Amino acid sequence: MEHNEPQNCAETLRSMRQQIALANAQQMLGKITVNCFRKCIDRPGTSLARAEERCLVQCMDRFMDSLKVVSITYSRRLMRETK
Repeated sequence: MEHNEPQNCAETLRSMRQQIALANAQQMLGKITVNCFRKCIDRPGTSLARAEERCLVQCMDRFMDSLKVVSITYSRRLMRETK
């Protein structure tokens, strides 16, 4: 049984990392939703005006672009530091 312990530990660690990544993604999506809603929706109703739709799309695009830049920069920094 001892032979399987490192494998079980690695699987548990991998599973925990996936769960953390999922939780972070859910939290980020929640923040995007709240921030863009506050910025773009003046009066909530049963449908969105065209201007509100455009605003939401642009808001989410900007956020995703920013996240991409931050992620790339962070990854490059980690690679430099591990060398």
